[in-house]
Amino acid sequence: MKKIILFLTPLLLWSATLKEYIKSIDDTPLVKSKEKAIKATKEMLEVSKAKNYPKVDLSFNAFRLKETPTTLFVFPPFPPVTIPLGTKDNVNLEIGFVYPLFSGYAITDTIEKSKLKVAKKVLEKDVLKRSLYLKAVELYGNIYALDMYEKALNEAKKAVEASLKKARGLYKNDLLNLSGVYNIEAKKFDIISDIQKIKTQKESLINDLAYICGIKGDEKFRIGDFKTELKEDEITDIAFRQRRDLQVLQKELKIANSDIKLAKSRYYPSIALVGAIKKQGDNLKLNGNGYTNADSSYIGLSVKWNLFDGFSRRHEKEAAMRKKEATLLYFNDYKNRVKTEIKNSFLSLKSLKTRLISAQKRVLAQKEYLKLTKGRFENSLCSADELSRAISSLATAKAKLQETKAKIFIQRHKIALEAGIEYFLKIVR
Repeated sequence: MKKIILFLTPLLLWSATLKEYIKSIDDTPLVKSKEKAIKATKEMLEVSKAKNYPKVDLSFNAFRLKETPTTLFVFPPFPPVTIPLGTKDNVNLEIGFVYPLFSGYAITDTIEKSKLKVAKKVLEKDVLKRSLYLKAVELYGNIYALDMYEKALNEAKKAVEASLKKARGLYKNDLLNLSGVYNIEAKKFDIISDIQKIKTQKESLINDLAYICGIKGDEKFRIGDFKTELKEDEITDIAFRQRRDLQVLQKELKIANSDIKLAKSRYYPSIALVGAIKKQGDNLKLNGNGYTNADSSYIGLSVKWNLFDGFSRRHEKEAAMRKKEATLLYFNDYKNRVKTEIKNSFLSLKSLKTRLISAQKRVLAQKEYLKLTKGRFENSLCSADELSRAISSLATAKAKLQETKAKIFIQRHKIALEAGIEYFLKIVR
């Protein structure tokens, strides 16, 4: 039943807060695919660990020679004598093993590198989630702005309808010409057209949000208050400690170190313990063939040391060292970029707060202007066109105010995400 509900969740319309939208991202196919990639990398870690264990092989061979193996003995002055050395039928069964005793630390370094790759994959999943969180916040904020714009247009539509009613009354009393009535009617249909356009845009963004989060809400979107006070130095410090993308680069540095160790390990000999339980014969009984021992089991020590390889080891080590240097330079540059992005984000937030005050004042001014224009219109002191413009200007001012609030909402959450997803998840509501 639970699986059915989860399957149908993306198709349902239900009320969800921003926090619920963010939380639902963890269950989306894109994030789940990263989890599968992590599991695959963990399996490769086990492959690396397996190299520390003995390798045991079972080998069975059965073959028939075209001719019996023979050798020629010459004992002058006697004539040459040909005698058999084996049989045509040969059956071998061997259980052999190789146990690495020393590999120049190659196995140990490979295991360590595999562990780092697993950790890196886990961090990459969080980097993806952070990107999706930011996109969800932007969509949520923009949907809210369009929702408020639609509300302002509906209020403007009601105001136009009320003015239209009065205009028709004035027209009947010969206090307004017919063009004035038509002008207000035209404005009404302009507003209706704008409302439909906004609804289409909003629905498109809601669909995008549903795709990213896996759920679709039908409620009025709310941005609420952002009570956490953001400080640039604090956010920068948290970012350097918690940002997953920075931690990914740190893992890259450690992987580069492992590559250097692996390159150096090729300068050492590899030593392994080898052995086998081996039986042979001329039939499946494996009791010998009358010429060689039936039991050819053995145990021994294998040492392999490369003395010359065309300088490939030296070049491999140099390449690994240069890769580490490049990663370190990129890491330092990335830290500077993160610091700069946070600084610029706070500058943008400061600018938006100033624009918010301006937008609030603009709404107040347009309300007073509309009030004045309505009085003048009712007393035939201004045209219907001027009244229509005043109504439209108030709707635009209200929409601009809500748009600015939405941008501040988005910017604050963006800054929180710049600190890292742990910090963001603590403050999102």
